[in-house]
Order: sequence, then C-alpha cells, then structure tokens
Amino acid sequence: MAVEGCAECIFNSPVGRLRIAATADGVCAVVWLKEGEKTTELVGEHQDPKDRARARQHLATCTDWLTAYFSGSLLESPVPRPPLVIPKKGTFFHSVWSALCSTEVGDTVSYSELAGLAGNPAAARAVGQAMRKHCIPLLIPCHRVVRSRGGGLGNYSGGEGTPTKQWLLEHEKKMVNGP
Repeated sequence: MAVEGCAECIFNSPVGRLRIAATADGVCAVVWLKEGEKTTELVGEHQDPKDRARARQHLATCTDWLTAYFSGSLLESPVPRPPLVIPKKGTFFHSVWSALCSTEVGDTVSYSELAGLAGNPAAARAVGQAMRKHCIPLLIPCHRVVRSRGGGLGNYSGGEGTPTKQWLLEHEKKMVNGP
C-alpha cells in the first residue's frame, strides 16, 4: 500500500501487523499486512515539511489510540481518535462510515440498523458493500457490524476474517465489562 503524499508506519497488534498511512489531513488507511510482507516505512519525503510533520503527528495519535485500544485501557483513560480522511466514494457510503464512527466500544449494530442511521433503512446490502470498500478498519469500526436477529457475526475482511472480528468484539466486551 503506498498512498500518494502520505507518511506510513507499521503497528504490531494482537491481531496482526498493520500498516497505517496518514496525510496532513488525517489517517487515510489501515491495512493488515500478510505474513512475510515487506515492512519498510515510508515518510512522504516529497511532501511539504509542514505537511509531513502533520502526517507524522496523525500517525503518532493513531498508534497511541491503537495502543490504548489493544491494551484495554481506552475507556479508562480516553485517547483521542486521530482525524480520519474518510473517502467520499459515494454519499451513502460516506454516511454509513460516518454513522459507524459514532458506535461505542462494546456495542454492535446490524447492517439494517446502520442503513437506517445512514438515512436509508432499506439499504442493508449497500451497508455490506460500504464495509467491504472502506480502508480504515478499527478506527471506522466495521467489526461492530453484525447480522440482525441472531444471524451471526457476518463477514469480515480484516486480518484473518471472522476469527479476527470475533476477537475484536470479545476484546471490546472485556474492556466494557472487565475480564
């Protein structure tokens, strides 16, 4: 993953290594690295120095947030979420991603509920498409979107798929309820 005009870093999490990319405007991508994938960090050397410094600050904020999230301390001493560069791949998708950002740690929302929150209650399938197309998992918590009425967890494209989604949801329950 090389995002034009960004700085990148690698974050080692309990659910795999993550490559994080940020621009001067905020975090624009979080991608799970595959086993053995190259981990060279890029720093956006062609950026304006002020933009590069802002991008690096967003990376630092993001790694602080992820560290608190994975250590389970995010709710005890809140760390600000970094600004996000949410892709505008369509008005509805943008509405879905923005609505999803308002879900709380430990909560889940169904595809149809999220469609309603995004302004189109009949668009549950489109919510599924929005989940597959967004590029900032964890910060846009797509792992919190589940099937309705006891239909199971639903799919997950991050990490190792459904086992990663299940791990994240259980981790959040422990944060909220204690071990």
